[in-house]
Amino acid sequence: MIESAQGSPSQIAADARPTRYAWFVAGMMFLVYLFNYIDRSLLNVLSQLVKDELDATDTVMGFLVGPAFAVFYALAGIPIARLADRRNRVLIIAVGCAVWSAFTVATAYVQTWQQLAWCRVGVGIGEAAFLAPAYSLLADYFPMRYRTRALSMLGLAVYFGQVTGMVSGAMLGASLGWRDVFLYVGVPGIAIAVATYLAVREPVRGAQDVGGSLVPHETSLAGALRTLWAYSAFRRLCVGAALGVFGGQAFAAWSAPFLMRLYGVDLKTIGTVFAAPYLLSALLGTILASFLADRMVRRGLDMPVRVACLGLTIATVCLIAACLMPSFSAVVLMTIPMGLAGGGWILPVQSNIQNALPASLRATGTSVFWLVVTLVGIAAGPWFVGILSDAGREEFGGDSLRYGLIAAFTVSLLGAAVLWSAANHLRASAVRSA
Repeated sequence: MIESAQGSPSQIAADARPTRYAWFVAGMMFLVYLFNYIDRSLLNVLSQLVKDELDATDTVMGFLVGPAFAVFYALAGIPIARLADRRNRVLIIAVGCAVWSAFTVATAYVQTWQQLAWCRVGVGIGEAAFLAPAYSLLADYFPMRYRTRALSMLGLAVYFGQVTGMVSGAMLGASLGWRDVFLYVGVPGIAIAVATYLAVREPVRGAQDVGGSLVPHETSLAGALRTLWAYSAFRRLCVGAALGVFGGQAFAAWSAPFLMRLYGVDLKTIGTVFAAPYLLSALLGTILASFLADRMVRRGLDMPVRVACLGLTIATVCLIAACLMPSFSAVVLMTIPMGLAGGGWILPVQSNIQNALPASLRATGTSVFWLVVTLVGIAAGPWFVGILSDAGREEFGGDSLRYGLIAAFTVSLLGAAVLWSAANHLRASAVRSA
């Protein structure tokens, strides 16, 4: 059983190694998730151009970046994940990729922000078909001691996708306009969907499991949800990660408008001078977090989560400091420690969920986790900042966006505290099981 990781290294450090094909599958999931994040990140960097052309407010733009995408992304995730626990996960991933890519292409032709909102809904529903099936898929290709490294491929895709979206969106948006950017990014995604379906095989469920899990198996959706939510550590992992993501997603959504308004930089400068150091440091941070988590899990399931708490806390403090910097160059310098600490903090949390759940609940558990993270962090974070920015403009002027971001970052510090509590519960559960 997984709880024996406290004392029996034979299970947590099994000698089985992943095959080359397993790493190929991880690479394919990286490619799909890369375009997943490019598609969803484009609106962040292009938001000022879209705002000006469609005559939208900060509140509206926060809604488009946040709830318009994230609410449907979250709600569609659970039924799709439950389907993935029983049906062909590769097919589900391929269809989802085709759907979100098609709606990305459609974004190039909208005439009002309301039409853009419906495109964001379509992108959200399509992208809901990726993450939970992909995590479940990789868990069946990789033994436990390699899972965080395999899942780090998806973590790397997040930052490659965000920065690729930021760089390409900024460069192409400045020269071609924002509409062509969505068109050029959406079309290749459809081809990737076809390639995924043809190249990736559906593995045997539970093929890499060496024992039991911390929660029982369930067959019905209602029973699965009750079982998951009754597990106290799982609840805290969900809530802590959601609060932690709140500030990070707010910064991802508003960093470009923030830098343009407060420091007077243009899109090309943001896409190159700001994005490059953040990319390198975040990628390195993700790799380090994955290896550290895989080593620390041998000491207990709680240890990787404590690593996540530390990384989230340092990254959040750096984000607050970045918002208070007197110059753009000082903000750029802050991206290095911010990326190193925050680049992979959520990976140990995600891998712990895979380790603690049976194969029949992994996709559903992952979807529930991302439901909470998405509704609280991805949906509410950007919208929260947009509302505060509009509300404080009369009193604070151009600084209203700065203070809205700082308010969002304090929520992330609360998330770190909740994750520490989750680690304590994981330790207690393992001790009781032993």
